Amino acid sequence: MMMNSHQKYPIIMGTAGHIDHGKTTLVKALTGQDTDRLPEEKRRGITIDLGFAHMTLPSGQSVAFIDVPGHERFIRNMVAGVHGMDAVLLVVAADEGVMPQTTEHLAILRLLGVQHGMVVITKADLADEETLDLVKSLVADAVSGTFLERAPVAVVDAISGKGLSELKSHLSGLCESRVQVEDGELVRLPIDRVFSVKGFGTVVTGTLVCGRMNVEDVLELVPTDKTVRVRGLEVHNQPVVQASRGQRVAVNVAGVNREEMVRGRVLASPGSLRGIDVAAVEVELLASSPPLGENTRVHVHSGTAETLGRIFYFDRRQLEPGRMTFAELRLETTIPLKRRDRFLIRAYSPVFTIGGGVVLEVGIHHHRKEALLLPRLASLARDDDTEVLRAVLHPLSGPEDIAVIAQRMGTSAEKVLRFCQDDHQVLILDSRYLWDHAAFLDWLDGLRHTLLEYNRAHPFKPGMPLEVLKSQRALHWPPKAFRSALDRGNLVVDREWVRISQAIDPLKQDQEKVVDAIFQAIAEGGLNPPSFDLVRQRLTIPLEQFDDVVERLFLARRLVRLQDGLAISEAAYQSGRKKVAEALKGGAHLTTSELKEVLGISRRLAVLFLELLDREHVTRRIGDNRELVR
Repeated sequence: MMMNSHQKYPIIMGTAGHIDHGKTTLVKALTGQDTDRLPEEKRRGITIDLGFAHMTLPSGQSVAFIDVPGHERFIRNMVAGVHGMDAVLLVVAADEGVMPQTTEHLAILRLLGVQHGMVVITKADLADEETLDLVKSLVADAVSGTFLERAPVAVVDAISGKGLSELKSHLSGLCESRVQVEDGELVRLPIDRVFSVKGFGTVVTGTLVCGRMNVEDVLELVPTDKTVRVRGLEVHNQPVVQASRGQRVAVNVAGVNREEMVRGRVLASPGSLRGIDVAAVEVELLASSPPLGENTRVHVHSGTAETLGRIFYFDRRQLEPGRMTFAELRLETTIPLKRRDRFLIRAYSPVFTIGGGVVLEVGIHHHRKEALLLPRLASLARDDDTEVLRAVLHPLSGPEDIAVIAQRMGTSAEKVLRFCQDDHQVLILDSRYLWDHAAFLDWLDGLRHTLLEYNRAHPFKPGMPLEVLKSQRALHWPPKAFRSALDRGNLVVDREWVRISQAIDPLKQDQEKVVDAIFQAIAEGGLNPPSFDLVRQRLTIPLEQFDDVVERLFLARRLVRLQDGLAISEAAYQSGRKKVAEALKGGAHLTTSELKEVLGISRRLAVLFLELLDREHVTRRIGDNRELVR
């Protein structure tokens, strides 16, 4: 559901900027909390890994800070923190201005989809007014054309506290104006820290990017096939029973080994996310990057995950700086990815940021010459959910489970169902399978043609066997989807037979003669009929044709089956049934031998006939006797 106007989710505020520009000091001045937690960070005076702090603004809005390292050697840690940011503080020191990591961080933020933030010029006590004006001008040039182009700029001195009140006011305004994202139903928590707590076991932390997590929830650890149980939750060091989207969460987990919980993996709602090693993407190369040739090895970052991979283009062999195109990302290890995820690519060696993009489709390998591939990827790149749904359905050769479609769209099954209920171009089968309606109509035309051809080859049969038809036209379909498709196509399923119309197709005169001959040969025997083999040999009819005629007679109830290879006419059945009913009236109980005499047939035939009456609930067997079912 969309966030109500009175409901405020926590805002995740990140920092970004060059090393030693005062990011950690600024966060400490705002929150009173030191985000440098590692002994090496304390000793060296620089941030190495992600740090976290929180505060509550005068408006009541909760803000959680992710403090990222500024040194170029720790960019991988910086990238791991960006995925959960709602907004960012781009920090620039007044005494140094825009530096290399300022520019690289800004490019990373843009590529990873951060859209809100502001600029903070720190260390104001170290610069005079003229220098400050110059730095502001340099910052304006650096953010030109980015999401920070019209963002507010605050000048502060975190040590003395100068400008902090103004900064907090800007933060309040930023939080109020920030576009609220939808609070999805599906849990997704990328893991950025793992540690053990004596007496509690394994604890992981991360930013809950969507959904709500509860104590005792069962979640999947992606990309493994393991499930975990949430034993406990903490938000800002306080135990809670539920954590919401946007909160920094510590999760005490049970069910997996400590070694399996590593940065880059994700806790997710079961079935909502999977590890993949191939994805169709829209990739952009930074203007500052060298050209990127196809099959070049690169570092790939998404969420808190990092791996190596290669890029293959669909419409070129090389991507030029500042250009964008559709491509396939082939990864060397599986990482958790879904549609709409942002990713970053960095050169293999030396390592520096060269581009990034957005995931359009996961887990499906494409070929350059694939028909309509580029228009379909263009549809997947748009924000129109209905168009995306059609693009996902279009290449399918049959109906697909709505849960799979939801996974490919990067959303929930409930949302997908809402998208397609009013869309006549989408077919819903058995309430849970989706298919493109035009593709279904083409399939239905082919199915009807198959039925007609089968009818021509087997004119005596009352239709085509259901399982034979499925094996030819819907081999890998779920049975319920197939039956639902037959219903939607107004086809008749008569027991194990499928045909186009309600009535069995009429036979030609010579065909009717064959049917009558077989029927008469069997009916003449009354309750003591000849076997099928005997009738077929007497009439010299081919086996397949004979079997087709008999099935037709069964379906029309002109013949009644006693067992495989033996049947009686409906008239003989009614006559025998009447004799048995007369013999058992008044509550009489008779043995099989006694009823055999009543029917005037052999014991073997009497047993078969009486078992038929039992199946049709005319008689009931009690020990060695039978009675009428009242």
